[in-house]
Amino acid sequence: MKKQTYLYCAVISLSFLWTGSAYLSVVYRLMAHYTPNQVDIYQMVWGYLLQAAGIFVFALGVKKRPEIFRKNLFFAVLLITEAIVISVAILSGKPAYTLFFCSAMNLLHGIVAGWYLTQLSAYVPQQYRGRVFGFGYAIGSVGSWVLSLPFQGQFLRMEGIIPVYIILIALTWFVNMKATAEPSETENVTSSEPLNNKGRALLFAVIILMTITKTLGFYFPAADISEVISVEFSRAFYAAGLVIAGIVNDKNRRYGAVCCIAALVFSFISYALYGQVEYTLIVWILGYVFFGFFSVYRVVVFSDIAAQKPSLLYLAAFGLTAGRIGDAFGTWGGILLSGKTIPLLSITSSLFIIVVLMFFTVYNKIYVPVVIENDMEKRLEQFYREYALTTREREVLSLVIGGQSNIEISSALFVSESTVKFHVGNILKKSGCTNRTTLTILFNEKSK
Repeated sequence: MKKQTYLYCAVISLSFLWTGSAYLSVVYRLMAHYTPNQVDIYQMVWGYLLQAAGIFVFALGVKKRPEIFRKNLFFAVLLITEAIVISVAILSGKPAYTLFFCSAMNLLHGIVAGWYLTQLSAYVPQQYRGRVFGFGYAIGSVGSWVLSLPFQGQFLRMEGIIPVYIILIALTWFVNMKATAEPSETENVTSSEPLNNKGRALLFAVIILMTITKTLGFYFPAADISEVISVEFSRAFYAAGLVIAGIVNDKNRRYGAVCCIAALVFSFISYALYGQVEYTLIVWILGYVFFGFFSVYRVVVFSDIAAQKPSLLYLAAFGLTAGRIGDAFGTWGGILLSGKTIPLLSITSSLFIIVVLMFFTVYNKIYVPVVIENDMEKRLEQFYREYALTTREREVLSLVIGGQSNIEISSALFVSESTVKFHVGNILKKSGCTNRTTLTILFNEKSK
């Protein structure tokens, strides 16, 4: 991976570190004034909806006024505003002021997420996006837990945390400037036919419903494992899942997609194991690992779509937007159905079935080759002759059309990744295409 790729990983990790930690700090402030259910409504329902709104605002800005919203100056103003709002939210002693600035903070958190996920699509090659986001999110998650440890676990509750947030925000700005100063070399390896508006809307809906299903699962009755493992320590397994998911998704997006379904199963298993602490603990750990797959995939799938052409860049953070909407409605539903086991199980089970059916509809649109396998050889041969491809270029093209990344092609043909890039470049030049997506579209058009 190039230096720029590592720098954007650092931007994501730093951004999530201070946004996630500040989120918890403000939660502790709200808990001093409101009941637990009220805090859940304010932060996990209203707060998540505001984060989704923030992403939408940024996406609209990228689409309509990219000359403003894509500039580092905009990010600088955003970070300064975040520092002020977070500080006031923590320092305010009046419940109404705390709630108001908490709401403003969540809106700004959404805009920050929109920024770094748009940068992920625009500047990080597709074959590294899963790892950049997965590792970055994991580091930020673990870092947030580490910040909570000083002063006997009370640091996030203290006003002294504010200077730390300001330093982290300043460091985020510095790393972002270093990243944008590096030369960019993005490479789109998407091999599927781009989704149309209906396909994207369906994908968006699927992620919302998947997230609702996952969130409702946290409200299932299960064995009490709080004496065995803390919620804070659970982040370690979540972080491990994020790292593994990043690697798997970069290796093969199909595997990452299918693992998302597995993440939805663990709540049902935990319920079935009610009363068996030792087995519930294992399921809990595995569940958090697979949640990492879900978090990574919902980001990279829309990141890949956004990178297909500049006019789609505004879609970069829509996966996270759908996730935040799903978290909000899932939490709201869980609160309403808390203690009502039968309705909770019935609704969640129904959603699970719907999600599986919708998911594989989208999966087939994205990952199943559009060319009929039996006719592939004949159509490839026609394409070879038309564009005078060499024998090695033919081998590379067949794998590109089949959805293989450079890493996968180099492994299949027993050549270096740089050699694969050389042949791909020659194929693009001979066919007059600018990237893999346009090459695949051209091949499909020629195959009709």
